[in-house]
Amino acid sequence: MTFLYRLRAYIAVMMLRYLPRNTPIVYSGAGSSLQLVEQLALLGLNKVLVVTDEFLHNSGLLKEVLEALNAHHIAFEIYDGVLPDPSFDQVQAGEALYRSTDCQGVFAIGGGSVLDAAKLLSILHTNPRTLAQFLPAQRCKNAGVPLFAVPTTAGTGSEITPVAVITDQETHQKTAVVDTRMIPGHIALDAAIMRTMPPGVTAATGMDALTHAVESYLSRGSNEATERQAEAATRLIFKHLPTACKNGDDLVARDAMATAAFYAGSAFSRTSVGYVHAIAHQLGAICGTPHGNANAMVLPEVLTAYGDCVHDRLAQLANRCGFAGEGRTEAAVATEFISAIVDMRAKLELPILPRGLRDEHVTGVVKEAIRETGELYPVPRYFSAQEIERIVRGLLPASQPKTTELN
Repeated sequence: MTFLYRLRAYIAVMMLRYLPRNTPIVYSGAGSSLQLVEQLALLGLNKVLVVTDEFLHNSGLLKEVLEALNAHHIAFEIYDGVLPDPSFDQVQAGEALYRSTDCQGVFAIGGGSVLDAAKLLSILHTNPRTLAQFLPAQRCKNAGVPLFAVPTTAGTGSEITPVAVITDQETHQKTAVVDTRMIPGHIALDAAIMRTMPPGVTAATGMDALTHAVESYLSRGSNEATERQAEAATRLIFKHLPTACKNGDDLVARDAMATAAFYAGSAFSRTSVGYVHAIAHQLGAICGTPHGNANAMVLPEVLTAYGDCVHDRLAQLANRCGFAGEGRTEAAVATEFISAIVDMRAKLELPILPRGLRDEHVTGVVKEAIRETGELYPVPRYFSAQEIERIVRGLLPASQPKTTELN
């Protein structure tokens, strides 16, 4: 079984690493979303589908972008039917609106759910399929429609990944559609759009980006290029996430976090992730726990459970992020790094237990985490069912205070 897991994960990473992919044009800084609108006009697009969610549509956050579209004489339709953890029928509804209104491109503005839905919508239009026919990682024959992305959170990195996490409306299971054709052609990392993000969302999405960076760094699929991106993301997050949470109007911190999420997304899109995501996805499905929060709940615990097989890599990452110490063992530096994650999690007042997780859920969470990791993730080592169960049981309401001491 372990051999099959390793083979599947190896194949998944080789697909991520070597399949040809778009190299998007990236604009960054406050107001860059308006630059993106200018590119629509320069490229000759006359009408686009703006994909977003109902909250953003009604919040006024899109006002400047929509005004800029009007100013450049670009007609648009708005599809705001994307919900958290989007389902395939939501993607189909968006594509139906795109098709019926003769749009020429997709302008996605929102968090990870919106971007994932827009990415799949862009290739669904040119590759009509059921959700099952997109799996497992069946590359599409035709390129998608022109896709422009503006993330409104700094966490998922969805703007740069070839993955869209979509829920099957019949089974309620999350599935990852993988196709490098989904990477947007143009991206704007607009710190100004992120200013109104509440502290709790800022903290959760920031921890999501940190998880991407750390799990990518530990992946057996990592390489020199992805390591540099993961290191840069980790340094930026430790330095700027607390400030972004405390003062949302600090555009320096917001810009740094947008860059960190982009770097982390670029890294894990080549290497994949690991057990933190495998467990977090189950918490989202069972408890409705926001993904960033779920990652934060188990990141230190998973790193601790890996034990000495990750001491050297964690110590290397820690030292390159400013945790250096003379004459200290790798285990000691790795312990300090994990403790720093725990401390930041506490400082940001992130929840450490999911609501609604019960004892009867544990077996299912363990089973699905094993399956997901085995099929997708080249982790440093594979956990036994008992090791995963200990982590999951630590999330039950009666669990004891958590430890960060390495084995």
